[in-house]
Parts: sequence; C-alpha cells; structure tokens
Amino acid sequence: MRDKKVQILIFTILIAIILIRGYFAMHDPAKGTLKSDVGKTVIFEGTVSTEPIKKDFLQVFVLETDDGMLIKTSADRYGEYQYRDRVRVEGKLSSPRNFAGNGGRVFDYIDYLGKDGIYYEFKKARINVLEKADGHSLAGILFNLKKKFLENIEKVLGEPHAALAGGLVVGEKAALGKDLIDDFRRAGLIHIVVLSGYNITIIAASIRRILSFLPRNTGIILGAGGIVLFGILVGGGATVVRSSIMALISLSADIFRRDYNAARALFIAGALMLVQNPLILLYDPSFQLSFLATLGLILLSSPIEEKLGFITEKFGIRPLVASTLATQIFVSPLIFYMMGELSLVGIFVNILVLPFIPLTMLMVFCAGFFGFFAQSLSQMAGWASYIVLSYELFMVRMASSLPYAVVSLPAFSGWIVAGFYSFYLALFWKLPSTVSQFIFAKKSST
Repeated sequence: MRDKKVQILIFTILIAIILIRGYFAMHDPAKGTLKSDVGKTVIFEGTVSTEPIKKDFLQVFVLETDDGMLIKTSADRYGEYQYRDRVRVEGKLSSPRNFAGNGGRVFDYIDYLGKDGIYYEFKKARINVLEKADGHSLAGILFNLKKKFLENIEKVLGEPHAALAGGLVVGEKAALGKDLIDDFRRAGLIHIVVLSGYNITIIAASIRRILSFLPRNTGIILGAGGIVLFGILVGGGATVVRSSIMALISLSADIFRRDYNAARALFIAGALMLVQNPLILLYDPSFQLSFLATLGLILLSSPIEEKLGFITEKFGIRPLVASTLATQIFVSPLIFYMMGELSLVGIFVNILVLPFIPLTMLMVFCAGFFGFFAQSLSQMAGWASYIVLSYELFMVRMASSLPYAVVSLPAFSGWIVAGFYSFYLALFWKLPSTVSQFIFAKKSST
C-alpha cells in the first residue's frame, strides 16, 4: 500500500510539472518577437541547429539565430550545408500556415512547429556559409557517418531501392518521394520507412546479440550506449525517443535483475518525454500514434493471439497477425480523425512483408558498412538487398493499387475520438487485466 501511495505521489508531481511547463510553453514570449518583420526581406546570422533534410528540390533545416530564435529554413537542394555550420540567411520572413488535408481536414501546422519553439519560416532563402562546422561534436560525427552510409548504399542500389533501404535502417525517407510514401500509407506499411518502434526493436536486439560475447554488465552498458548513439544518429524523433527509453529501461532491469514491465516502461517513457516537452501530447502525431500503438500491443496482443488458434504459428504468422490487429484497434480512431483513411489491406501486406524486414535491414546494413572498406563485399550485400527490397516494393505497389485498398471518411469531431478512447479506458479498467495492473504490477511481461 505504501509503495502505491509513493507511486501516486510521484505521478501527481509529474502531472503538475507537465502542466506548469505546458502553460509556459504555450505562452512563449518568443512567439511575437519577429511579428513586425513578417513579409519583409531580412538577414540573420546563426547556426544550423538540425541535420539538413533534402526534400524534392529543397533542403530544410532549423536556423538558430544569434538571438536564440529558431526559424525553419528552406534552401536550394544542392547547397552544401551541415549541422553546426555558421551561416548568413537572407530571405522573406513568413509565419507558418495551417493547410487542408483529406476530406476537409486541417493540419495544425502552426502548433506542430510551435511545439518545438519554431514560429517563423524562411522559404527559398539565400544562404552563405560563414564558417564550416568543425565536425568534432558527437552529433556532427554521427550525422556525417550516416551521410556516408547512405552514399555507400546508393552506390550499390538504384532508386527507389536505396531510399527504402535508408528509411528502413536510419529513417531517411525524404528521397522516397510523395507518390511512393502515399503507396506505403495505402498499403498500411508506412511504419517501416519512418523508423517505427518495430525497427528500433530489431536494432536494439541486434546490438544485444552483437555484444553477447562480452561480460554481462559490460555488454548491457555498451548496448545502452549503442542505443543512445543510434537515437542521435537517426535524428531523435518522438517514436525513436520513446522506443529508446523503453529499451534503456529494459537494459536497466537486466542490470539490477528486476522484472521488466512493458506497460510501466511505456508510461515512464511518455512521462519523461512530456516533462521535457508537454506540447507533444497535443501537437505531435508521431508521439500520439507511437504511444497508442505500443499500448495496444501491450494490452491486446496476447489476448488476441489466444483467440487465433486457427492461424498457424509457423514463421511467426499468428503473433504477427495478433500484434497488427492490436495496434490497429488502438490507432485506427486517431488515424481516421487525422488522415481520413485507413488501409484495409494492411494486415495482409504486413503478414507478407514484415517477416522479411529483419533480413532486409541486415543486408542493407552490410551493404553500407562494407562500403567503408570493401566495395566488393558491399556489392554482394547490395545484390541480396536489392532482391528483398524489390519484393517489398512490389507488394506495396500492388496492394496500394487494389480497388478499395483504403476506406475513407469525411472530417468529424475530435469528441468522437475522445469517446472511443474513453470507451477503451473504461473497458480495460473493468477487465481483470486492467490498465492499473499493468502499470503497478510487480510481475511483468516482456
């Protein structure tokens, strides 16, 4: 009883911190700092504070000005900019605008950027590099390593295979293009190219296996370091951060020889992320979908699998179907609300594609890794990668082109979504295996 009271006290304190930080974040005085300059051509000097991402004919990064303002900046695709470069940016300053999506939906782009303290934009700015980054920062070294890795796989894989390979292993999806990304979304496989928790789980497990020859605690500590470095390398999006924190909690449980409770780890990860930035709860779809998908997996995957005795366990098909159904049940209301459509072929495509993803990631990693010192080995791994990537691209294109591959709904009130999740909460609260038992249980499931 005392332990539960302590947990409730900690939970209450965390909620208070999140609310206080959220209030100040929503009333950030920086919002109006440059309001009088909107629509004018202005010049700022500052630092490239994020890894530049190439999209179509542009590349995008966040400029941190000498005054501490953050401005989303679009520049020519072929300019050579990198993280921590000091630059002079000239262009017309603008304020972000919300834009319409499917079925009359409006994406809240203003608050999506605002959650990260970005309230202004430069579009097609003119940029002069004043001083190149020294390349000695940890993030800079990792970003350069990723860039070289992507160049290695591009040498042995043509497009769009190289783009898909980059998305699978390091979350680099910009080169896929809008049409192909839409195909992945219609086929219900967009999660494999945005470095979802599934990909991170594969990578974390691989790191553990690679280090298994080391003494137990040494391997765990180095594995934790590897997960942190990988999270920095791929950019640290909400899904990556959530998955990495849960993996680190799992490793901590191994060190102290304690049971690992997945639901408890999920809520701890979510709480830590909200303390750092409370606005992601309202304005970051990646955080929302990642959290719900993982919660669905934890709560529903095993019960659903027990009901699927008519499906074979060979090749892991039954667990795969169960996990796909579990996540779909939890994320579907929110996906319908945000995007207006849901893939009807996603379950079948996942069954046909996901078993090949670990092999694909291994072959792509080998192609990129060997490219640093053994081009012939890189080429051989590239050929193997090309075969499985071709199969996956074929399945995506075929599935997305099927009639009735997706079901669409017109825009509807967010209160309906709230009603769905209230029903879920009430349902699990009353079942023998309740949400509270998952959070506070002393015994755990992996």
